[in-house]
Amino acid sequence: MRYLYYRLWQLFTNIKTNDMPATNALIFISLCQFFNFSLIYIFLLQYSIINIHFNKRLEVLYYTIPFGIIVYIINYFFLYKNRESLYKKHKNEGKNRKIIGNILLILYILGSFALVFYFGPKYTASIMN
Repeated sequence: MRYLYYRLWQLFTNIKTNDMPATNALIFISLCQFFNFSLIYIFLLQYSIINIHFNKRLEVLYYTIPFGIIVYIINYFFLYKNRESLYKKHKNEGKNRKIIGNILLILYILGSFALVFYFGPKYTASIMN
C-alpha cells in the first residue's frame, strides 16, 4: 500500500493545479481502502460468514463514518507521516518499475471502484427503506 500511495502522490504532483498532492493521495487511497473493506463486509454477509445486518440507512452511517475516519487516521500515520522516507526509497526507481507501478495503481483504483459499483447496489437495496 505504501508504494501505491507513493505512485499516486507522484501522479498528483504532476497536476499543476494540485497544490496538496500528498494530502490528496492520502484521501484517495483511504477512500479506496474503505471501499475494499466495505466489499469484504458485503462478501462475508453474502456467504453468511458474519451476521451483522443494518436495517436502516442511519445505522449504516453510524458505523461507516467512524470506520472511515479510523482508516484515514491509520493511513495518516503510516503513509502521510512517512512520505519523505517513501520518496527517498522510491525516487530512483527505473522506468519499467514506474510503468508497472502506475499500471498496478490504475488496476487497484479501477478494481476498487468497479467492484463497489457492481456489488454495492445489490447490498444497499435491502437497507434503502
